[in-house]
Amino acid sequence: MEDGVLTSIRRIAGVNAAFVVERGAVGVVASGTSGDASTEAQTALLGAVFAALGQATDDLDLGALDETIIEAERGAIVAGVLPGGRAAIVLADAKANLGMIRMELKKLRRNV
Repeated sequence: MEDGVLTSIRRIAGVNAAFVVERGAVGVVASGTSGDASTEAQTALLGAVFAALGQATDDLDLGALDETIIEAERGAIVAGVLPGGRAAIVLADAKANLGMIRMELKKLRRNV
């Protein structure tokens, strides 16, 4: 089921990659891209960033992290919490429709 929604996310113009990662774990649970060394390094880094943001919201007494968007000069990272300590993380370029990405992430979260 996750792979199907990741495929839908990957089809959105401007999406470069879509992953499902374990919070704080190294490696991919499911991936919308081919599994090579750079993909594994990306998912490890993104998993660590997402875990740090989750820890920050806990430490700041904001409650559990639900979704985050990090926008940069050439693109964005959009991530949403999934059940079981997992997160769906999407890498997109600057032209991607972040609203469509968020909608697909919400579908994934409802169907998992």
